[in-house]
Amino acid sequence: MTGPHLYLLGGFDFAGVGAAVPTLSRKARAMVAYLALQSGHAQSREKLAGLLWGVNGDAQARMSLRQAVSAVRKAMQASGGRFLTDGDNLALHLGELDFDVARFEALTVSTVPEDLERALVIYRGDLLDGFGLKEEPFEDWLRVQRERLRARAVVVLDRLVAHYSAANDPAACLRSATRLLAMEPLREDIHRALMRAYVAQGRVNLALKQYEHCRDALQRELKLQPEPETRHLHEEVRMRRMAPQASRIAASAQVRTGERPAFEGDCLRPSTHYVKSAGINIAYQVTGDGPIDMVYVPGWVSNLDHAWASPRLSNVLQRFGTFSRLIRMDKRGTGLSDRNVGLPTLEERMEDVRAVLDAVGSKRTVLFGSSEGGPMCVLFAATYPERTAALVLNGAYARGRWSKDYPWAKTNEQVEQDLAVVEREWGAAADMSNAAPSLMSDSFEQEWFAAYLRNSASPADAIALWRWGTEIDVRDILPAIHVPTLIVQTTGDRWVKREEGRYLATHMKGARYVELAGRDHLIWGENSDRLVDEIQTFVTGALPAVRGEQILVSVLSVEIERSGAGDDLIERHAEAIRTELLVAEGRHIRRTTSGFIAVFQRPTRSIQCAIAIRHRLQQSGLHVRSAVHTGECEERGDDLSGIAIELSLRLLDQAGPGVIIVSRTVRDLVVGSGLVFEEHGEMEASGLPGVLAFFSVSGAPSGHGG
Repeated sequence: MTGPHLYLLGGFDFAGVGAAVPTLSRKARAMVAYLALQSGHAQSREKLAGLLWGVNGDAQARMSLRQAVSAVRKAMQASGGRFLTDGDNLALHLGELDFDVARFEALTVSTVPEDLERALVIYRGDLLDGFGLKEEPFEDWLRVQRERLRARAVVVLDRLVAHYSAANDPAACLRSATRLLAMEPLREDIHRALMRAYVAQGRVNLALKQYEHCRDALQRELKLQPEPETRHLHEEVRMRRMAPQASRIAASAQVRTGERPAFEGDCLRPSTHYVKSAGINIAYQVTGDGPIDMVYVPGWVSNLDHAWASPRLSNVLQRFGTFSRLIRMDKRGTGLSDRNVGLPTLEERMEDVRAVLDAVGSKRTVLFGSSEGGPMCVLFAATYPERTAALVLNGAYARGRWSKDYPWAKTNEQVEQDLAVVEREWGAAADMSNAAPSLMSDSFEQEWFAAYLRNSASPADAIALWRWGTEIDVRDILPAIHVPTLIVQTTGDRWVKREEGRYLATHMKGARYVELAGRDHLIWGENSDRLVDEIQTFVTGALPAVRGEQILVSVLSVEIERSGAGDDLIERHAEAIRTELLVAEGRHIRRTTSGFIAVFQRPTRSIQCAIAIRHRLQQSGLHVRSAVHTGECEERGDDLSGIAIELSLRLLDQAGPGVIIVSRTVRDLVVGSGLVFEEHGEMEASGLPGVLAFFSVSGAPSGHGG
């Protein structure tokens, strides 16, 4: 902490500013704590002597008190507080001193959940936790004050549990309820809140386990059984877990007899939940109760609810739920998530996935990306390897359009032809000749798929998202994948060629590649059972994966032109640059002679930060050169090194005053951001095949300055 403060919650922490605070004896600290809680109110010397030195004689007690008063007065002078004496009375005035107990108590009376959360951050533990004196009067006082403040913390947690339960926010409810149970482990109502939150996240097994914890605690401490309400909730959860099993058994029996199952999607459809990601509502569903978390990111467009109306797709989803806790989402702009939000960037969609994982309490998950969902999963696995247990790609690609070094993707003309067909035939029975030729004669699937698409996006949005998907290029980050990876490719896929699957496999070290005979691109086509089998076999052995030292970052190099400016002026504006780095969630890793190097997990943020820095310093007559490259770095403690930093510095040499240079890798990753680029040149770079093209930032969406 840089400011003077007195923190008593969770221990004793007293610091001043400038001069060091003198070390206080144990009883002097006790006197500070006692006077701080009665701040501004005078206390008699006799009372303090009896409180802290009661076992000593009167003369010894008065001498010890004088020594403590002298030490505390010096400490207060160094911290900004005031220690006043008036004859036989003493008083402590905290002034500008940051006193955690006062801030905590002020926040606990608020009705705003954010204030209550801040109160809990301040409440690091019991008052003077771990502190004690062999003075009974002080211990009695301390016991009363501890219980008073602890009771306030319990009330705050109670209110938050109730608020998050009503707001259908299971992740936040779990956080508050778990902390409350640590303080009051016999609260059955909180055990029930935890059970319901686990069920809302699809973690039925944990809900049943929570009941066992509740039952065991009550029996051990009180020799009691849970209340009827708790037992009834347990039975409901147990029956919920059994229902999908019974449904699968019945469906299997109908398939064996050759009868088409009588299908009711509403019977299988789970609850839909929402989480905010950068102000956008992202819809998600959770099913299954397997030991592994797996998030499925579909291609193009989707609709969580309507997916259950297809017997074939619902069977695939149910099978995934037998070995995983399946987490599904509608990407921003599609399905049940917020629509009309503009074209996304890959990193925005990546952060949407992270928000969903946080909401369901998933610390580490298998990423399953199909078709256009694959590149985003690649970016997530490279950016957040510590949260990725494994990566599974099916019918995925590295680049969306043809190029000389990627000749399997469709040309610009072919893309426009596809889009014309989509616009012309939108709403009619779906043409399955490319998506799933094996289902071309299945009129039910054709009608269902057309309705699925109509409920996933408007025609204009669907076309815009299709075109956006063809502009993706993640080739440069494939070597940054260091998690177990499975790539499944259908040999006759008409949308994504087998060569594209093989390209992914050869550029991702250690990836397992599986080809399935057939022509269907969709995961619920002719190879659906084989696909699920391959994924199940792979991911059930994927959890031992650990985070590697290599991480994917966007490196921003910034240099302030010295022309006409002295060193003092450059130093004066260094703080402004650091402020912009903080706003953009950048991490400063190195100071250069006249600039900075910083890293970001999101390439768009790095460019926006460069624009903001340029804008601020131009107002002071200074010119800034900036460069951004996205690539791998090696992390050693707080330090980073690697080719990505070297390339960023080399790109900086290509930037003139006021110019922001980005590599082709960065440009390809921020498709949909609204940023505009112009070709600026090429350079050869050791460690990279061929030449590295780079671009200048020539335009930005409104609101990003300069």
